[in-house]
Amino acid sequence: MSGNVTQKRCLPKWMETLYQQKNGPESSNTDLSKSKTLFCADGDINAGNIKSAVLSSQQSSSKHPVDIVSLSMPLLRFCGSLVYTAYLTDCACLCQDIVSGLGLCEKAVIGFDMEWPVTYQKNSEDKTALIQMCLSDKTCYLFHVGAMSSFPKPLENLILDQRVILVGLNIASDLWKLARDFDVRVKISLDRGSVVDVGTLARQILKTSERWDLDGLCRNVLGHRLDKDHKIRCGNWSDVPLSEEQKLYAANDALASLLIYKKLQEIGLKQN
Repeated sequence: MSGNVTQKRCLPKWMETLYQQKNGPESSNTDLSKSKTLFCADGDINAGNIKSAVLSSQQSSSKHPVDIVSLSMPLLRFCGSLVYTAYLTDCACLCQDIVSGLGLCEKAVIGFDMEWPVTYQKNSEDKTALIQMCLSDKTCYLFHVGAMSSFPKPLENLILDQRVILVGLNIASDLWKLARDFDVRVKISLDRGSVVDVGTLARQILKTSERWDLDGLCRNVLGHRLDKDHKIRCGNWSDVPLSEEQKLYAANDALASLLIYKKLQEIGLKQN
């Protein structure tokens, strides 16, 4: 042989279409190794899914390439045991069971989120209706505190327990709202550093200035997307009982925070 010749591998037509939409028409013969930004490293994403999304999107020029890839990602869905209660005594018993099951030394990481009815009145905000606490991908608790006669003391004890690390997006703001709504002493946990904002953690670990919403974090960290149905998100969270769709939506958000935190911790350990 007269010399080594490096041959470029051409993109398949459907990949080329997506890459051109993202990078311009001059990039049609780009090396495959340079097209990694089209795909997430994690998640059950495959070429067939993305190809299907691209082909269908060719009929709608309004689709942004990032949207095309996002729609090809699998939905994050909680499939474990979902425990919901709107009763004060039940909530108290459940929280006492959770606290009694906490280890003596090891910290318990809990995915945390809250829901309340959306109001469109200026300078008006409804009280917290629901608190979600996801202990694992197998167990998630939904406490409908808005339907209870008072805020359960065992739930406050669980939130403030020094063995618990609460993780969520914009979680400090949520906790301060809880303090305003029910006079929960959240400053104890905040001052102790028992609260982790997964958005802030993502910017630190991934070395980025991006401010993603929870769905954006899911897509970029987990390679999954969240079903953020507007009708559910802006529905009446004061309804008792909540619909099955509302319960699943709420559990998905808490699970997402927990999984994002764990994945970022893994990435951080590899960096060290």
